[in-house]
Amino acid sequence: MWFIETVVLSCIITLGWTLMFSVPKRYILPCLLMTAFGFGLKTALVYQHIHLVVASFFGAMLASFLGVYFSKKYTLPPKALISPSVICMMPGIAAYKAMVSMVQIGYFGFSDELFSQMMVYLFEALFVTSGLVLGLSIPGLLFYRRRAIV
Repeated sequence: MWFIETVVLSCIITLGWTLMFSVPKRYILPCLLMTAFGFGLKTALVYQHIHLVVASFFGAMLASFLGVYFSKKYTLPPKALISPSVICMMPGIAAYKAMVSMVQIGYFGFSDELFSQMMVYLFEALFVTSGLVLGLSIPGLLFYRRRAIV
């Protein structure tokens, strides 16, 4: 039950971003499907004790493959569909905790525990963002390449 709730909440987030990006009404459902499958895969992998970075990579890659499929089906640029559907996978909590730790260092003074905590959250946010970027770029490299790989 929690899995369905999580996926529905991520789809609500995507609905808000599609409205902010002015995605036409008929393309909102494909964005929601991309979110449901991509975020659902990420959540399922994290539940199976796969590292968050790897799970985010595969979730973003699945959403991006679906975005390429829907963009060819509806003759749209893929970024118009992919961008709103992947925003819900951004590491907002880790980035927020890193910033809070940085502010605490400034307020309370330097301590090894706070610095260590800040660096853990900072690198978690950086690596999850990097995993998302790599997952988004792989379908583009496979389908929109102009020169041969070899």
